[in-house]
Amino acid sequence: MRILIVDDESEIRDYLAGLSQWEQAGCTVVGTAANGEEALGMIERTNPDLLLTDIRMPVMDGIALAEVIRSTRPYLPIIFLTAYHEFEYARQAVRLGASDFITKPFLPEDIIRAVEKQRDKEREEWVERDSFFTIMGDEMISSEQKIEWLQCRGMNDREFVLLYTELDHVYGLQHSRNPFALKQVRKALEAVTKSEGMTAWMSEASSGVYALLPCKEYLETDNSQIIALAKLMIEACETQESLSVSVGISRTMASYCELPEAIRQTGVCMDYRMLLGKKSVLAFDAIEMIVSEKEKESLLSVNRVADLLRTGETNGIRDSISGVYHRMLSVGASRKDIQHFCIGMIERSEDVLLEFGIEPDARAAVEIREFMLSSLILTDMMKALERYLLDKSKEIRRLLSQSPKRIVAETMQIIDSEYMSELTLQIVAKRLNVNYSYLSRLIKKEMGKNFTDILWECRIEAAKVKLLKEDLKAYEIAYAVGFKDSAHFSILFKKTTGYTPSEYKRLEGGKL
Repeated sequence: MRILIVDDESEIRDYLAGLSQWEQAGCTVVGTAANGEEALGMIERTNPDLLLTDIRMPVMDGIALAEVIRSTRPYLPIIFLTAYHEFEYARQAVRLGASDFITKPFLPEDIIRAVEKQRDKEREEWVERDSFFTIMGDEMISSEQKIEWLQCRGMNDREFVLLYTELDHVYGLQHSRNPFALKQVRKALEAVTKSEGMTAWMSEASSGVYALLPCKEYLETDNSQIIALAKLMIEACETQESLSVSVGISRTMASYCELPEAIRQTGVCMDYRMLLGKKSVLAFDAIEMIVSEKEKESLLSVNRVADLLRTGETNGIRDSISGVYHRMLSVGASRKDIQHFCIGMIERSEDVLLEFGIEPDARAAVEIREFMLSSLILTDMMKALERYLLDKSKEIRRLLSQSPKRIVAETMQIIDSEYMSELTLQIVAKRLNVNYSYLSRLIKKEMGKNFTDILWECRIEAAKVKLLKEDLKAYEIAYAVGFKDSAHFSILFKKTTGYTPSEYKRLEGGKL
């Protein structure tokens, strides 16, 4: 965690900033300030994860500082330093959502313990919510098992709306290459939902962040409030984090068990972003009404060519471009329609290249766009588009010629040796120096399963061995083999073996 320390006494500031225990606790002091006014400027520059502040200070005290912060960064945890007699100040701090209080005089352990407690609390919340999306979003887990998982945590099943905030493709600013981009989006979204008085369960995907809103969190019968919230999310990402995003909105779903369908609906929304442009709000219910048949055909054509591009299939690309050419002639498409299609196809091809870890050439990207915007002849535009796509197809075909079996074998070696660690497809892809989307398709093609299923199976097999050979409880084994959630482990174990962990240990152990 990044810590900002605020206290009017320089001795205390220097003492807190110089604590040797910060490094061991995984924390960094990013700055110190003598009062609230000075701290506000430093918050913008240092972007801390936690504020450690005195209450009574000149110029601007800790309470006034907290009031300002709550209006701009409601998600920022604040730990107050206070004297025992400052009861009225402490009561105001509670109203402002103080994360903790530390009374003066204090010991170094008091400070470190309070910060670690806040860090662990945030970590547990993120893990729990990611587990929720992992289980509820798995189509292979039955509704009965999902309901059982909810009941184990005292959670009620209910209606919800799913929002998916995805990074827009901005050429020259590939935020997917920025490891902090999604964390920045998530923080911005959490700030917006909290400021609107809503509780959203969030989880990161490969290019965006899901936000699940239980229906009790909003009152209007139509989706106008959700659309307004989506617009605030786009604005917050742009103003707070300088990121361009679009938001897809699912229908109102009747149960958390319908999360896979909600995810599919937001995916459809993102497909139509090409037609509406960046920073779009796309509601699944409204797509049929706002998208014309001509635009639907254009989108289908782009998706077909993108699929062909992924295979390096040159003849199919020629035929598709020819088909688009004749359809545009038959419907009397305008120059603007054709330009719109060509630019959309170029942007989609760049996304496909990035899936394979190929950085688009900046000069070529600018030149092809300039040509499309300046050309007046349909045939010239379509020929240029075809040449451009065929060149990209060659690059992908060259990459595909590398042995996929070798890459998959190396992936399996990593899983076998490191299954107990926090292993993700992105981590493995980075290790192998390939794009994670390409690796995902490769694993599915060669193994008939996705990465997560293979990893879970490996962990279950290791758990079976530990159950029979080691005197450990089921939850201890779950954590030992890499599961963050013991209930999820139990569900998958029974799904795989037909027994609960304890049943398996009793039945199979008796055979030894």
